[in-house]
Amino acid sequence: MKFLKIALVVFVILLAPTIANATPLDYYETRVLVDSEKSKFTMIFLFEEAPSGSLEYPLPFNIKDFESSANFRNYTCNYIEKTWGTLINCDFSHVKEGGRVLNIKFSTDDAVKKIENKFLFSSNIKTPQNVKKMILKVILEKGYVLIEEPEKPTTLVPYSPRDGLEGSDGRRIFIEWKREDVEKGEGIDVSVTYEFVKPIKNDQNLIFLIIGILILIITVILGTRNKSVDTSILKDDERKVLDIIRERGGMCKQRVIVRETDFSKAKVSRLIKDLEERGLITTEKSGRSKKVYIKSESD
Repeated sequence: MKFLKIALVVFVILLAPTIANATPLDYYETRVLVDSEKSKFTMIFLFEEAPSGSLEYPLPFNIKDFESSANFRNYTCNYIEKTWGTLINCDFSHVKEGGRVLNIKFSTDDAVKKIENKFLFSSNIKTPQNVKKMILKVILEKGYVLIEEPEKPTTLVPYSPRDGLEGSDGRRIFIEWKREDVEKGEGIDVSVTYEFVKPIKNDQNLIFLIIGILILIITVILGTRNKSVDTSILKDDERKVLDIIRERGGMCKQRVIVRETDFSKAKVSRLIKDLEERGLITTEKSGRSKKVYIKSESD
């Protein structure tokens, strides 16, 4: 029996998630927020068009707090507990039109292990379909930091693969991996080792607070200078909407976009909602219309 269970675990690790007869992916991102016990996953799928078919995503651990959301209708997503872990299943067979974005969220207590006074998160994140761009971002909950680089060879390193990029939002540390032109079933076998740092009391708190504020200000300034819209995954209609907003200094009303593109109001509303959910634009109500702003820009 023990051998059988091990064989089942190996099987699900090797089993690739799949999208059966479904629309190809433009973009796939996984964000994981970790602490000493649990991992909170958010998976973002951006299809080339409104999806069809079905999606199956096997996970070698049990999950909870499952939820899904999308900017299209008539789909279902659920999960089934298996002897080897969990199978997430989404059915798109009744989706006729709409947006292209699917979000899946869940948490698990099985992806983080404690090793002495350190914590190790590990998982194999795979794409269910050939995808142009794939991103994995592991975020440490507040109060946790990466372990120091070991002086001697050891199995515990701050993170792996080593091409991850470290960063901080001023409150949390994160590591981000980026891949392009990833084939179905391929992905990132990731591990992150971190530890909890006790709060420092008295005057040292103020010193570190000031340092943190300065780092945050510098990060915001640099981030503002270097923000860019990745137009490589935009469709022609989406790029046309952004060009119209850009030509007007980064802001215009929604009815102007309708007039300039000659698209229907419903199509423009759908394009704007899709771009806003992907973080490329923001909107603000203005009477019976909306003001639309570009959040970032590139040539």
